[in-house]
Amino acid sequence: MAATTSPMASQLKSGFTTKALVVPKGISGPALRGFPSPRRHTSFTVRAIKTEKPTYQVIQPLNGDPFIGGLETPVTSSPLIAWYLSNLPAYRTAVNPLLRGVEVGLAHGFLLVGPFVKAGPLRNTEYAGAAGSLAAAGLVVILSMCLTMYGIASFKEGEPSIAPALTLTGRKKQPDQLQSADGWAKFTGGFFFGGVSGVTWACFLMYVLDLPYYFK
Repeated sequence: MAATTSPMASQLKSGFTTKALVVPKGISGPALRGFPSPRRHTSFTVRAIKTEKPTYQVIQPLNGDPFIGGLETPVTSSPLIAWYLSNLPAYRTAVNPLLRGVEVGLAHGFLLVGPFVKAGPLRNTEYAGAAGSLAAAGLVVILSMCLTMYGIASFKEGEPSIAPALTLTGRKKQPDQLQSADGWAKFTGGFFFGGVSGVTWACFLMYVLDLPYYFK
C-alpha cells in the first residue's frame, strides 16, 4: 500500500511546489501562469497638524456672546466707524430731540431742491426753480406727517422712554428721550422746521443771490 501511494504523494507534492502552465483551449496565445496570491494592502490615517499659534477669527459674536444676535466685523467695530455713527443726530442722546430734528431737517431740505429742479416735470421751463422748491417743501411736509403717524403708533403719551438704560457692557446710561412720545414730537417738529428752512435757504442761494450753482 505504501509502495502504491508514494508515487501519487510525490506527484501531488511536485504539483503544489511548481507553478503549472495553463494552456487556454481555443485561444491562440502564450501559456498563462497560475493566478498569483492576492496583494497585501496597507492602510494609514491622515490627521491634521495642530498649529502652535491659535487662529484669530476676524468676525466674532458681539462682546463674545452669540445670543445677542450681532456680529463684530472690521467695519462695524472700527473706531472710525463708531466715531462717525456716534456723531450722527440719531445717536447723540445727550442732545435735545428738537435740535436733532432741526439738524436732520436742514440737511434733507437743502439737498432735496436740486433733484426736483433738474428732474421735475417743469425742468425745461422758466418756472423750474420755483416748482422744484415747492415740490421739495411738499415732500418735507409729507415726511413730517409720516413721522407724526409713526410716533402716534409707536409711543404712548406719558410713558417713559423705551430705550435701554444699559449698554452691552453693562454700563448704565440715561435713556434716550427720543424714544418717547414727547421726545418724538419734538423731533418731528424740529424736522419740519429744519426741512422748510433748508428748502428756503437753497432757493435763496440759487435764485435770490443768483450764485453760480449747477442746480439752477
